[in-house]
Amino acid sequence: MELPLCSFDLRTGMFCPRCSEKLKKGLYTDLDVRVMKILLELEKRITKLQKTGYVKSVDGGDTIFIIFRNGDLGKFEIREVAQLRKILGDELGKHIRLIEDHPDPLKFLEGVAAPARIVAVNKIWLPDGSEETRVIFDHERNLKVGEESLKKLLEEVKGMRLMIDFERRRLWRPQKEERAPRGAVTRG
Repeated sequence: MELPLCSFDLRTGMFCPRCSEKLKKGLYTDLDVRVMKILLELEKRITKLQKTGYVKSVDGGDTIFIIFRNGDLGKFEIREVAQLRKILGDELGKHIRLIEDHPDPLKFLEGVAAPARIVAVNKIWLPDGSEETRVIFDHERNLKVGEESLKKLLEEVKGMRLMIDFERRRLWRPQKEERAPRGAVTRG
């Protein structure tokens, strides 16, 4: 597996100056180190992992996103991806979402947000000189990823500040009140 840190360093826990520098700069976190160690061990059982590249992991709260190089997950069969997700989920204690990196941030977002579809994208330039991207999805029920998790993922991986909106939102409907049968006398 192609990793951003040395595999020897990951196995021993002693990092060379180059890997230490990457960790100090915050390019990779403790979560990244844990995931890379697990993936190194899994290479023995799932040999297709040897031809993949690891990009990053992001803890989105309820879900951990593990990002592979663009095109790498297509090499796996569906059951192998499910097996990999289950093993990683058991090891890390959270729901796992395996996704592929893409050079275009909007294509990356489409892959993560599926089955929700992007209807419109707007760039908003703020007075402080920064920019925010407003993304409108088709329907709130189609977005299976939490909004805050999605914002955090795009911020950490692509450096995009995201604002999420929906063309159609779920309607809140109160539970039907129990009514007395017709003709019944109620006392109140």
